[in-house]
Amino acid sequence: FWLKPFWLKPVWLKEHRLRVPFTSPTAAMAKSKNHTGHNQIYKNHRNGIKKTRRPRKMSMQGMNCRFVRNQAFAKRGNKCTPEEKEERLAAQKEAQKRIDELRKKEDEERLKELAK
Repeated sequence: FWLKPFWLKPVWLKEHRLRVPFTSPTAAMAKSKNHTGHNQIYKNHRNGIKKTRRPRKMSMQGMNCRFVRNQAFAKRGNKCTPEEKEERLAAQKEAQKRIDELRKKEDEERLKELAK
């Protein structure tokens, strides 16, 4: 007869051959919480929130490296004794006086031309 009893299952349907690895129900679910800021404010304030210190020198990072290199050489070239420094200051003041006199003359000439 073509109907077999239920206890005679085909080999490929037997349970011991269909073992599926056990997975926990939470492993199949999607993760819902990605981030939390819990307790972070408390931790940050434990040592106090401080202002950043101002740097003594401006950072040269990101500047033109040729300019930075030239600036360093120029600073080394300007090193001098106090006597030389006084001479330089005196020469600068004289040059500034000359430039101021020239500007005054140019302003007077321009005003004369505008008045005509």
